[in-house]
Amino acid sequence: MRHLAQIARGLDPVRTTFGASLLLSLVAHAPGTLNRDGMLYVRAAQAFIDGGFEAAGRLFNWLFLPVLMALVSRTTGLGLENAGHLLNALFMAGACALMVACVRDKHPEAAWAACLMVLAMPGLNEYRDELLREYGCWFFVMLAFRLALRWAERPGWALALGVQAALGLAALFRPEAVALFPALLLWQLFAAPRAERWRRLALLGALPLAAGLLLAILYWSGHLPGQDRIAFDLGRLSMERLDAKARVLASALIVYAHEEARTILLFGSLAIVPLHVLGKLGLLVVPLVYLFAARAGRETLARHPLFAWGIAAHLLVLAVFVIDLQFLAGRYVGLVLLLLVPFVATGFWLLARRFPRWRPLAVGLALLLVLANVVSMHPPKTHFVDAGRWLEREHKEPRGVYIDSSRTAYYAGWFDVAPAPRDDRAAIEQAARGGQYELFVLELSRKDAPAEEWLRSIGLEITQRFIHPNKDAVIVAVPRRSTP
Repeated sequence: MRHLAQIARGLDPVRTTFGASLLLSLVAHAPGTLNRDGMLYVRAAQAFIDGGFEAAGRLFNWLFLPVLMALVSRTTGLGLENAGHLLNALFMAGACALMVACVRDKHPEAAWAACLMVLAMPGLNEYRDELLREYGCWFFVMLAFRLALRWAERPGWALALGVQAALGLAALFRPEAVALFPALLLWQLFAAPRAERWRRLALLGALPLAAGLLLAILYWSGHLPGQDRIAFDLGRLSMERLDAKARVLASALIVYAHEEARTILLFGSLAIVPLHVLGKLGLLVVPLVYLFAARAGRETLARHPLFAWGIAAHLLVLAVFVIDLQFLAGRYVGLVLLLLVPFVATGFWLLARRFPRWRPLAVGLALLLVLANVVSMHPPKTHFVDAGRWLEREHKEPRGVYIDSSRTAYYAGWFDVAPAPRDDRAAIEQAARGGQYELFVLELSRKDAPAEEWLRSIGLEITQRFIHPNKDAVIVAVPRRSTP
C-alpha cells in the first residue's frame, strides 16, 4: 500500500486525465452500430473525398468535422469511421485534461477531484461511443478558456488572438460556440483592473465584435441565403416563429388559456433546460449542492468567474434552442456540464475533507460512475449491421429496393440513397401496389403495431428477419407471387 501511495503521489492529474480519457474512449468504442449523426458525417466525408466541398455540401451544411475526418483518413489509412472516433477520443481527452489544468492552477487541492469528476460526469461521458461534433467544440472551448486565463495574467495581442482563434475553431464544430465571446468580455468587464479594463476589452473583443456586426448586417440585409446554417440559426431568434408555435398550442388549450399560450410555451420550454442539466449531472448533483450548502459557492465563483460566465452564456443558447424546438438533445447540455466541473470538483473535495471516513465510498461510487458511462449492459444493435451486409451481398445496386432504414442503408454502403420515412405505411402500400420495387427493407420497432398481417394484405411476404434481442427488427419482404 505504501508503494502504491508513492506511485499515486508521483502521478500528474492532468496527464492522468488525458490517458484515462483515451482509455475510456477505447472501452466505449465496442463493436456496435454508429449513431445517426455519425453516419451523416461519414457520408459527408466520403462525398468530400469523391467530389469535394460541393458534393459534401449537398449532404450537410457544416463540414469542418467531415472534412477533418477525410483528411485524417487519407493521411493515416484509417477508415472514415475510425478516423472520426480517433479525432473524438483525442478531442475529448484534451478537453478533460485542459479542464483539470485550469482547476489545478486556481485550486491545486481540488485537481484530483476535478480529474475524477470530469471522467465521471454522465452527461459528458455517456456519448463516448458516438461520433459527434461536440467533442471538437468542447476541446477548443477549453483551449480558449485556458489561453484566456493565461492571457489575464499577462495581456497581449498574441494570446488574445490565440483565444479568438480557439473559439473560432470551436464554432467550426458547433456554431453556437460564438456565444462564448460575450462571456469572455463580461468576465473581463468585471474582473479586469479598472485602469486596464478598456484595453483588455479591446484586445479580446475588437475583432469578434467587428465580425459579429458584419454578420448582423449581412443577415438583416438578406445577403445570407435562407438555407445557410448561420442564417438558419439566427432565425431561431425570430418572434414570428414563437408566435406561430403559440397559435398551434392555443388551439389545443381551453378557451380561457388562449391568451396565455405564449407564456405557457415560453416557460414550459425553458423548464426543459434545468431538468436536462440536473438529469445529466446524476449523482454528481450532490457535491454541487453541498458546495453551496457549505457556503463555499461565492468563494468558488470568485475563483472561477470565467466558467460561471461561460455557463450563463451557454444557458442562453440552450434557452433559444429549446424555445425554437421544444426539444433538447442530452448532449446539447454537455458544455454546461463541462464548465460546471470546477464547481462540482470543489464540492466533492469539500465533502471528502468534511467526511473523511466516507471518502473511500465516495471515490468508489465515482469510479463506478466512470465505468457505468462507458460499459453498456445492453446488447449492441448489430441487426442493422447484419441486414446491411446481407443487402450489400445480395443486392449490389439500390435500384428496385424500397428501404426506410437509414442505418441498414449505411451498412450496405449505399451512401447516396435517401431512405424513405420510417414506418410510413401509406407510402409502403402505394409502393407495393405500384409494382416498381422487387424488395422492401423495413425497420420495425417493438413499439410499432404488428406488421405481418398488414404486409400480407398489401401483397408482401417476409423472406428475411434480422432481430435485436429487444425485439426491434429489420425485415426484408418481396411481392408475393400469385398462384395459378
